[in-house]
Amino acid sequence: MNKLTLLSVILSLAIRVSAQDMFPVRQLKLDPVRLGFPSWSPDSKVIVYQYSSMHDTLGKNGLWVITVDEGESKQIFTGIAEHPKWSPDGKYIVFDADTGRTIRMIPSGGGEIIKFLPDSVQIQNGGLPCWSPDGSSIAFVERKNLSLCIWNFRTGKLTSLFSQAGKVPLPGGWWADGKSILVGLMDLKTRKSIILRVFTDGKSTEEIICDHGNFYRHLALSPDGTLLVFAALEGKYLGLHIMLSRGGKSLPLAVAKENHTEAAVWSPDGKTIAFTRSGKSGILLMDVNARKIKRDLKN
Repeated sequence: MNKLTLLSVILSLAIRVSAQDMFPVRQLKLDPVRLGFPSWSPDSKVIVYQYSSMHDTLGKNGLWVITVDEGESKQIFTGIAEHPKWSPDGKYIVFDADTGRTIRMIPSGGGEIIKFLPDSVQIQNGGLPCWSPDGSSIAFVERKNLSLCIWNFRTGKLTSLFSQAGKVPLPGGWWADGKSILVGLMDLKTRKSIILRVFTDGKSTEEIICDHGNFYRHLALSPDGTLLVFAALEGKYLGLHIMLSRGGKSLPLAVAKENHTEAAVWSPDGKTIAFTRSGKSGILLMDVNARKIKRDLKN
C-alpha cells in the first residue's frame, strides 16, 4: 500500500468515527481550503465545484471540474465563483459571480463568460441560480424586492414569481415536471426558515412540514421527486437530514459533531449524494439506498 492510499484510508476512517453518516462516505476531493457546492454533470460522471480561499496567490479560486471515477480535476474559471449548477444538456454551468453580485454562465468545458440578466436585476450575496428541468429557464432570488424570479432564455422574459415581506426565498431546485420550485423561506430577523413548494403559475404555494425544528437551508430534491435532503442546525453546526418530499418524519443523513455538513446534491441517476464537510473533509460522496430510506421513514 503506497503512502497516498494509506492516507486516504486513514482519513476515511477518521470521517466515519467523528460523524454520524447513514451510509459509508468516501472522499472525492481533499484540500485545506474551502471546496464547496458540488453539482453533477447530467451523466453523473463529473462534478463541478467552487474553490474559495481568502489567501489564494496561485489563481486557484474559481470553478473546477473533477471526474468521479479517476479524481482528475481541471480549472474552468478563475475568479470568485459560487453555487455552480450544471445545465440539463451538459453544455453550460450557471453560477454566482463577482462575490455574489451577478449571475453568469460559462461553457462546461471553460471559455468566455456569458452575461444574460438585465442590469436592472439586483443580485447581492448570491442569487442561488438553478436550472429548470428542460434547461429553458433558471430560478434565482432577486435581492432588491426579495423575490423568487425566473429568467426564460428562450423568450428573454423575467418573471417575479413569489415574495413575502421580511423574508428571503432561497431556491433549492425544481420538481421534474417543471411546474414548481423548492424554496427555503428565511425570516430575515429570526433567521428561521420553512420549506415551500412554489408553483410556477404564480397562483399557489404549499408548505412542506418538517419534523426538525431547526431547518436552515441547502435543499436537495431527489431526481424522482420523492426524497428531500436539507441542512439543519445541530447545536452550532449544520447537519444533513432526509425526509419524504411531501414532508413529515426526517432522519439524520450526515451529521458531524464539530463540523458543518451541507450543500448536498443528488447525482442525476439518483444513486449518490455529494456534499461538503468543513475542516479537512472536502467533498464527500455517499451511495444511498433510497428504498431503505423510504422504508425507514415510513416506520
